[in-house]
This record gives sequence, C-alpha cells and structure tokens, in this order.
Amino acid sequence: MAEIITLAQEAVRSRGAEDARALAAMAVAGEADGTALIEQEEKIPTWRQRDFSDVPVGTPYRWQGQVYKLWQQHNATGQGDWSPDKAVSLWDVCHTTDPARAKPYAAPQGSRGLYQKGECCIWEDQVWRSKADNNAYSPVDYPGNWEAVSNLDTGEEA
Repeated sequence: MAEIITLAQEAVRSRGAEDARALAAMAVAGEADGTALIEQEEKIPTWRQRDFSDVPVGTPYRWQGQVYKLWQQHNATGQGDWSPDKAVSLWDVCHTTDPARAKPYAAPQGSRGLYQKGECCIWEDQVWRSKADNNAYSPVDYPGNWEAVSNLDTGEEA
C-alpha cells in the first residue's frame, strides 16, 4: 500500500511541475496575461528565496495571495527578504479582469503594476473595476478612476 501512495504522490508532483512549466512558458511568451495567470494560479509555484538568475523573465510565482511575474533576473539567496512584495524592482504584480478572482489592491511598483481599464481589485470589502488605463491610484485616492462592482459581504452587485 505504501508503494501505491508513493507512486501516486510522485505522479501528482510530476503533473503539477508539468502544468507549472507549461503555464510559465505561456507567460514568458506573452500568451498569458494577469487574468489568465490568476485563473490558473493553483498551478503556479509559490515563491521562495532562491537564485532566479536563469529563470526566464515573465515566469509567474505566487506570494501571499498575489501572483507576480519575474521582472528582472537575480540571485536572492542570502539577501534578506527579497520577496516580490518587498523587492519591487524585481517583480511585477498581476491583476485580473474577473471580479470573482479579484485580489486585494496592490499599489503600483513604479511603472509596473498599474491597473488597466477593466482590471479589478478588492478595497474595503468591495470589488472595484478600473475605468482608466495606467491607473496608479486606489479607489479611495482617486474614486473617479474606479467603479464599484460588488460587495464581498453580501455578494450583491453595486
């Protein structure tokens, strides 16, 4: 019985690695935007401190509920906390146009992570959709760039 369990675990790991490689290849080739990546985020590996020197730019990773793409190759071993949310010059945060998969608002990282028209975020238990391209502001900082989509508490449309 132990052999069957071990074989099944190896098969699942192998399939997961294969799925992650295929999705990463699509992201690197520009064939998967933030919406497509977030839709399949369960296939994206969790970020860990490691050497990213040979990882193709655009490869996606998950970290603390967000999906990020590698923006700049680097070696993060022994560098302290170079997680995507802190080492903003090395990573690009992804956004989705699907309100059901919206992530908490993430402040843009310089010219990266700007919200584009139609992309959604969660702000104060409400899902918001950007009404403008290159939107650098939260719904509270520039309400004119956002429209309320739904309330997370009630699930009702705004």
